[in-house]
Amino acid sequence: MEKFADIFQFTHFRKYLAEYQSARVQVEPAFSRTEICARLGLPKTRSYFADVLRGKKVSPRMIQKFIELLELDRKEARYFEAMVQLDQAKSDAIRKDAMENLLKINPHPQMLLHSDSYEYYAQWYHSALFAILDVMNVGDDLSPIAKRIFPKVTLGKLSESVQLLSRLGLVRKNDEGFWKPTQDSISSGPYNNQELVREYQLQCFELSKQALLSHNKNPQVMSTLVFSLSKSAYKKLEAELQNFKSKAREIIAGDSEKADGVYHMNIHLFSNLDAEDK
Repeated sequence: MEKFADIFQFTHFRKYLAEYQSARVQVEPAFSRTEICARLGLPKTRSYFADVLRGKKVSPRMIQKFIELLELDRKEARYFEAMVQLDQAKSDAIRKDAMENLLKINPHPQMLLHSDSYEYYAQWYHSALFAILDVMNVGDDLSPIAKRIFPKVTLGKLSESVQLLSRLGLVRKNDEGFWKPTQDSISSGPYNNQELVREYQLQCFELSKQALLSHNKNPQVMSTLVFSLSKSAYKKLEAELQNFKSKAREIIAGDSEKADGVYHMNIHLFSNLDAEDK
């Protein structure tokens, strides 16, 4: 049986469906989007498959129909179900379980992400602790950090986080017995995964919400701007945001004074209008 697209190369089921259909129609010209609707048992609609690619929710019954249409074996079927669950998850817990299922089922999980990288990006406080250790002098007793970190993180979780950072080679003890970063910054690396980064960003957005609602005296700058703009001007604005991020990195890297604070910056730019159907 010919495999028109390797399902284990994907974490987004809609991208997989699009690639599969595009590849198969080259071999079977009749395998059009309209024909797919008919084979799914929907002869009265010609748009269902296209609607799914655009974001339409897929019911459990239709998941099984897709599995039959795609001629997936048992392992591939489980992987497809996990991809759909990941896409349609209504809670962070369900989304996390789905991502873990993908890693377990995939025969080559390193193609998606390194397991330690997944653990690192799964919780926001791992990256926060990495930066905090540059500011505070602590050894195995992390209670000083537990008292100051915002939002609060238990001492047990902080201890687990230090062990993870140590295992990844991101921190080590210096001659004075203090945990310190081994590098200035962290990259997501060659196993960067879009879904993984999205989960991390969702946690970061929640931190912004908590910071906004808090009444502490910690430094914060919160600003919102809603505007209308042409496509050409939008591209210029997007480029300027990238320039700003580069400049921010330069400032951070060029800071010759000892760091005495840890800050979190999120940049959000998104549309309030869906694209017009062509």
